[in-house]
Amino acid sequence: MVREKSSKPSTDLRQSWSREAVIFALVAVMAWYFVYLRYRLNQEFPLATLESFLDGTAHKPFQFRMLVPWLVGGLRSLGLGDAAMLYRAIDVMAVIGSYYALRYYLGLYLKSHAALMAFALFYALPWNYLLARDLTIILPYDLMAVTLTTLALGLAAREKWGLFYPVFVLGALNRETILLVTFAYAIASWGSQKRSQLALHAVAQFAIWLGVKFAMGALYEQNPGQTFEYFHVGTQVPHWRTNLNVLANWPHLVLVLSTFGFVWVLIPVGWRRLRDSFPKKALWAVVPYLAMVLLIGNLNEIRVFGELLPFVLVPALIIAASYLRETAPQ
Repeated sequence: MVREKSSKPSTDLRQSWSREAVIFALVAVMAWYFVYLRYRLNQEFPLATLESFLDGTAHKPFQFRMLVPWLVGGLRSLGLGDAAMLYRAIDVMAVIGSYYALRYYLGLYLKSHAALMAFALFYALPWNYLLARDLTIILPYDLMAVTLTTLALGLAAREKWGLFYPVFVLGALNRETILLVTFAYAIASWGSQKRSQLALHAVAQFAIWLGVKFAMGALYEQNPGQTFEYFHVGTQVPHWRTNLNVLANWPHLVLVLSTFGFVWVLIPVGWRRLRDSFPKKALWAVVPYLAMVLLIGNLNEIRVFGELLPFVLVPALIIAASYLRETAPQ
């Protein structure tokens, strides 16, 4: 008597593909609607309009962040659409990429729940890019910075260096804040990695970052503006002074604290539950980033905190999952 082979593996595979197709469709629709609202509710920055990036005439340091404008220019030259459509399409792909990058990073710690928990991205993003109505400007590198930072952090945590370095180069071309990942890896790996290996990666990443920075500076040397904006444009008022006023002003302080929908509150509350070493130690990289924004940015322009999303959201979700497991009915 010949037994029929079980159809369970093929059934499971079909169910898996069906589930992933549904997830992708849902993520794509949510990403499209988020980007649609972003362009409806916000406006271009006069010193760095989307078209001026393509012309090479945007002010420094904005003009240095050229990954997305170069992509748009290349696709437009191939006749694949106008600039406005291409900027939006790349933003949609960046948000989709952020979901999968966050899911990849979370997969180290939450395993089978990563796909569901990564949807928290769509709770966190609107607070910084839609709901905050101070300095509501659109810059082409913002959403791509979230994607590449999240992916680079996940690859560094897994030590997938063959993939990490191409992503890091793209991140450096997109925005110099990708260096935050280097700080995070150095802090998180201190004591658990050989110092020679740690130094090699840190030096290599800093060299790449510095090379891109100098290349962009040389390419757009004649553009107006400053490489580092210590003062507000056209004034002698330093950023740190107005940022201290922001922190002293209650509504503005709450705006800053609303970053990612206040999810950061879970971290001090559940600190002892955060047993995973890498995301816990990587959090300390947030400190130099905040210091940088205090000196050369606007604290109440909370879109600039976008790159902090994986640093804050991943540990917050790990803590939330810990509470959910504890309270789940047995």
